[in-house]
Amino acid sequence: MPPLPKPFLRGIHLVGGVLSYPSEQLYEEVACVAFHFHWSLEDILELEHSERQRWITEIGKIQHKFPG
Repeated sequence: MPPLPKPFLRGIHLVGGVLSYPSEQLYEEVACVAFHFHWSLEDILELEHSERQRWITEIGKIQHKFPG
């Protein structure tokens, strides 16, 4: 499996005066963490954005260290 694209974070958007997290990015992050760690959707969505990003970074390190 190829390493995760860097940077994985694509930013946030302003929608109706409220900051919105891009749904495509959220799906990618959830899929990545769920695939590698087998965590539930609820557990992953409870993570703060920065904490979820940290886990994505750690997954990238694992993939780099132990390819294929």
